[in-house]
Amino acid sequence: MSNNGKREAKVTVNGLTKKFGELLVLNDISFKVYEGELLCIVGPTGCGKTTFLNLLSRLIPPTKGNILIDGKDADPKKHNLSFVFQEPSCMPWRTVKENIAYGMEIKKLPQADLDQRLNKIMELVGLTESANLYPNQISSSMEQRVAIARAFAVNPDLLLMDEPYGQLDVKLRYYLEDELVRIWQELKSTVLFVTHNIEEAVYVAERILILTNKPTTVKSEVVVDLPRPRDFRDPKFVEIRKQVTELIKWW
Repeated sequence: MSNNGKREAKVTVNGLTKKFGELLVLNDISFKVYEGELLCIVGPTGCGKTTFLNLLSRLIPPTKGNILIDGKDADPKKHNLSFVFQEPSCMPWRTVKENIAYGMEIKKLPQADLDQRLNKIMELVGLTESANLYPNQISSSMEQRVAIARAFAVNPDLLLMDEPYGQLDVKLRYYLEDELVRIWQELKSTVLFVTHNIEEAVYVAERILILTNKPTTVKSEVVVDLPRPRDFRDPKFVEIRKQVTELIKWW
């Protein structure tokens, strides 16, 4: 059940606009992500979802508007902004544990704190026994678990996930969706998850934002007020999935 009325806004996006030359991609987008929320964003192909995440992570500057974290301008030098990409992103020359530790090393965590957090997150994602293996020695699903563990390990102010399971088969995707929800519940992180898969959004999210076609803005939002673990066959689940589908389908 959504309890955003009782939670503080962790991230506030005000009038976010992005133009590339004369092409208006994002048009005056405003919304909030609440403390500890798992928010999904869905929209039609090519609407600018990845551009949207690049703006939120400050990889590219907005044309207009601002992004606040805890009431202050988002700044990668001050805030922990983690990103999980669709494509595999493990460094092949580093072991599983070295990949997971990378962000904490960049943040210059004291070694004792780094070791403690590293051991906890590896146990949480079930990678302790694979700690000394290299990416070419593990499966694609394990590699994506490494990327997720690395992102959560820095205790991010905001974790951005860009269709992280889009390249995986259905069985692996279901497994990793459950893993994500379990880790999120354990660590109480704030997560913004972009996907083109409506069923996936309804399965993992507390709330779904639906984007329009370009020039993109927020068309609607849907609260996913369902108990966990969720059941794809639940009539309420099917009803919400249909609602989101219709919002994306009809312009």
